[in-house]
Amino acid sequence: MRVISDIIPKKEKFFFALGDFYGGGAGMFLSILHFRFLIDVLLIPPAVAGSVVLFTRIWDAFLDPFIGVLSDNTRTRWGRRIPGIFIGGCAIGVALVLLFLPVAAWSLPAKVVYVVISWMIFATAATFFSINYASLSGEISNDYKERNTANTLRLAISQIATLICATVPLLLRDAIKPMVGEMNAYVIVAAVFGLIFSVVVLLVAFNTKERVPMPTTKRVFSWKVFLEPARIRAFRILIIMYTFAFLTLDIVVTLFQHFMQYVAHRPAEASFVLGALIITQILTVPVVYMLIKRYSKPLIFRVSVPIWIIGALALSMYSADWSPILIYVFASFTGIGVCAVIMVPWLMFPDVVDVSELALKRRDTGAFSGIMVLLRQISAAVGIAAVGWVMQLTGFDVELGTYGQPASAILGFRSLVVVSAAIFLGIAFWASFKIKLDEKRVETIKQALMCRREGKTMDTELEKAIEDLTPDLIGGAK
Repeated sequence: MRVISDIIPKKEKFFFALGDFYGGGAGMFLSILHFRFLIDVLLIPPAVAGSVVLFTRIWDAFLDPFIGVLSDNTRTRWGRRIPGIFIGGCAIGVALVLLFLPVAAWSLPAKVVYVVISWMIFATAATFFSINYASLSGEISNDYKERNTANTLRLAISQIATLICATVPLLLRDAIKPMVGEMNAYVIVAAVFGLIFSVVVLLVAFNTKERVPMPTTKRVFSWKVFLEPARIRAFRILIIMYTFAFLTLDIVVTLFQHFMQYVAHRPAEASFVLGALIITQILTVPVVYMLIKRYSKPLIFRVSVPIWIIGALALSMYSADWSPILIYVFASFTGIGVCAVIMVPWLMFPDVVDVSELALKRRDTGAFSGIMVLLRQISAAVGIAAVGWVMQLTGFDVELGTYGQPASAILGFRSLVVVSAAIFLGIAFWASFKIKLDEKRVETIKQALMCRREGKTMDTELEKAIEDLTPDLIGGAK
């Protein structure tokens, strides 16, 4: 591949970042619509719906490593990642519509089989994009600051997409429901957003470049190859922070509409309260960007976790007879903490890939992003399944009216928020103390990588610096 400047043009930065309109938007779209579609429209019992979603991730468990290694082994004039992004863009829109086809009249077993198959199709399309796009985030530039800028913009667009997909689909569904019926309304909304997502992904494929040199050798797939990134200490810590933070988010978003309906008794305001949380996240993005120029990313993560926990606990205690303003205040406060906690792991991802290249003498970003994407999918599945199981165990009944759920089900909703915030975020908070990665160390690693790529010998001072950071970041990997 010809050498390209590490300075990313503004136009390319924008189109690269635009890809996370799908990354941030699709997850929110599915979290607020699909689980409720399964329960309230297809009338699948909550525990069954949650178990079905969890089961489909078994497909991802086998698919993701193959796509990751396939991405690493791809050699084209467009690079390793762009072809997979293009394939994902062509398929995502159609696959999204399949998830919402009106099959309510079918028998329960037939509906379950259809949901599993449609999820497998969607997961395949989404994985082609997600793994390649995550890999591209570490290969769009070799420069630390350029990567930070591009990935911060990407995550800002992700927040905007999250806001749009948390509000507009619900408003559009409710607007067209009287004209076309509830089931058809879901299909139309899925078709509209499926088209938007496909166009966005294709724009990434046509307007971005890879700047990290492609390895000359290819690798044969094996589970050992796929799991090799776990040998890197920094990556092990990163995935703990990442997985438990997003598991918390997935649980809260999945139950949010039901929480607003059955606990807060304000179903019509669900999209607006969630919007308040996300708007605060968006407004916090530039603050986080400024902070990472002065402080380490793990420190920013640690400061943000308690903010999220306090806000979530306040939301869990909200009562229908409280002032309606309070729920917006609680949601907005929570958004401040959520912003940094979900941004920092992806801002650290390219830095950790650099660490792995130093240790393993290869840059298999697809393997790393494959594990990240797999864990993200598993966290979403576990979060959705947990909500479904708790709803079922605490007595939730799909046949009951708007305010007819038993007190045990209401307590189940509150408990889910408390447990996910206190326990899962607590684990992520603990892990953030274990990762010793700041800008100075990242620059040291970059210098060592440049020496290796150019066939130069590191000087004594650089060798000593690498030796000092090895126990904290690399561990025993060689």
